[in-house]
Amino acid sequence: MKTSIGIRVTPSIIYFTVVSLKGEGIEFEAIDKIVNPKALETPEKLKYIRNTLSDIIHEFKVTNACIRISETSAKSLSIDRIYIEGVIQELFASSTIEQYFIGQISNISSRLKIKREDFKVYSQGEKDFEGIEEWKQFKLEERESIMSAISSLGIK
Repeated sequence: MKTSIGIRVTPSIIYFTVVSLKGEGIEFEAIDKIVNPKALETPEKLKYIRNTLSDIIHEFKVTNACIRISETSAKSLSIDRIYIEGVIQELFASSTIEQYFIGQISNISSRLKIKREDFKVYSQGEKDFEGIEEWKQFKLEERESIMSAISSLGIK
């Protein structure tokens, strides 16, 4: 059984979704977030995030993963977001995860077999994705973590 995690980072919150491939269908195991502790200095925050995600990967026996990273053409880059994304990439590489990829809109869309321009239509909740109930009620970052998780199920 394949289980995947999709992650979408903001400077203060890490959104994640864990899904499993069961037969022909997808089962949601968790849709949650990790709040970045404000009281900690940057190195301790990164350690906290890494340890928490490592526990989640272990608990759900995650085999595949995708992190939705900042677009290189973003108007303003957050250094904190880039730090967090880097730590998560290192975690993927040194964990029990068998297959992972670092996703921007273009390659997540490709793996989901949707047009690049449709990614934002789905992520902004303008259109339901894959018939997921209550799609519009999720936050943008939650929707992107869901799409990332589903996109990583197809990695072979």
